[in-house]
Amino acid sequence: MTNPILELDDICYSYHSLKGETNALSHISFRVDKGEFLAIVGPSGCGK
Repeated sequence: MTNPILELDDICYSYHSLKGETNALSHISFRVDKGEFLAIVGPSGCGK
C-alpha cells in the first residue's frame, strides 16, 4: 500500500445562514495517491 499525498477521514462541515443550518459535507473520506488527481466540479456560485 502506498502513502497517500492527501488523505481526509470523516470530514463534516456545516454553516449557518438566515435560512438555517446547511450541512455541506457529511462524513466524507477519501485519499489521493501519487500519480492521481482530484477535481472539484460544480456550477458557478455553488461554493466549491
